[in-house]
Amino acid sequence: MKKKLFSDDNLNRAIKFLVIILLVLAVFFMATQFRDLWTWITDAIKAVLVPVAVGYLIALILFPLIRYLEKKGIGPRWLSLAIVFILAVGLVFGTFFFLTPLLFDEINGFFTDDWNKIIQYLNVDLRNEFILGSDIYDQIAAYLAETDILNNLVSGFVPSLLAAASNILMPIITTVAILPMLLIFYLLDYEMIGERLRSIVPQKHEKAAAELGSRLNVTVGNYLRGQLILMIAIGAVATIAYKLIGLDYFLLFGLLVGIFNIIPYFGSIMSAIPPIIYSFIAGAGADPGPGPLIVLGVNLLLQTAEGNFFQPIIMGKQLQMHPLVIIISILFFGSLFGAIGVIFASPISASIRVFIEFFKERRQLRETREAAEKAVSP
Repeated sequence: MKKKLFSDDNLNRAIKFLVIILLVLAVFFMATQFRDLWTWITDAIKAVLVPVAVGYLIALILFPLIRYLEKKGIGPRWLSLAIVFILAVGLVFGTFFFLTPLLFDEINGFFTDDWNKIIQYLNVDLRNEFILGSDIYDQIAAYLAETDILNNLVSGFVPSLLAAASNILMPIITTVAILPMLLIFYLLDYEMIGERLRSIVPQKHEKAAAELGSRLNVTVGNYLRGQLILMIAIGAVATIAYKLIGLDYFLLFGLLVGIFNIIPYFGSIMSAIPPIIYSFIAGAGADPGPGPLIVLGVNLLLQTAEGNFFQPIIMGKQLQMHPLVIIISILFFGSLFGAIGVIFASPISASIRVFIEFFKERRQLRETREAAEKAVSP
């Protein structure tokens, strides 16, 4: 009998793969043809999905504490929930009220003391230090003034900045407004929510759905808790390092390092730019402080310490994904959901990886079982 070039199973998989690719391409084609409709759909999805997802992710961080208190005999559930909730809210507001005055002092000092220095540097010192000579600098400045390029850039930049700020702030305000209620429901009925979701699944797949949900909770929860600790640790170390080298506004720059650390790979670069630029401009003043090379060196040391010390200890290998996959996911989910998508690209990608590995294991088990049945059958 002539051997088939492709087995039926492989042919079916290839057809399914091609169908999925065609469906994805069709969705993208429809999105380009009906851009307004697609924008309306994504906005509606974001309005619902973002608060629900953020509440779920925070619940993953807090629920192990509730479970710990219950194991210690502190119950019922509402009591352990109240304790954890009060501690979490108290920690957030305590940190906010402690850091806010210090940050406002640094911001006020920047605009009071250093803003004029920056303007002077751009108008005078930069002209004298311009690599092509002051005459070329004057010609460039005159051309910019005549063509009104800077004013056009500013007039176009400010509305774009305000629109971007509103797009970011409105979901944040909505999420913060309903987040406490969502968290209470999530944490009070944590197990019941899982049971209700499993009840949607056909009974023969209920056990597999429970295992998949457990894996998702463990993977995403461990990542979020580790990332939160990592942000606090690297932000504190950066603040201390900036203070030791004598950099002004060390608290503000250190806070930026901690906040941007939530974005893998890109965050460390983004947080290093402001202190380097500031040290470069401040170096032309009477009180220069550390030079840009020193600040750059400190940031390189911070990145090295994070990658070789903090991440292995705190995070372990939670994501287990190639850096290229993480970068692509940041770009993809950022284009769909903006800043929220950039922040949560990693846990979303981790969840997708759990799905893929789970179904791959299920398929391998099914193939092994079918092979064993064929071997036993006469």
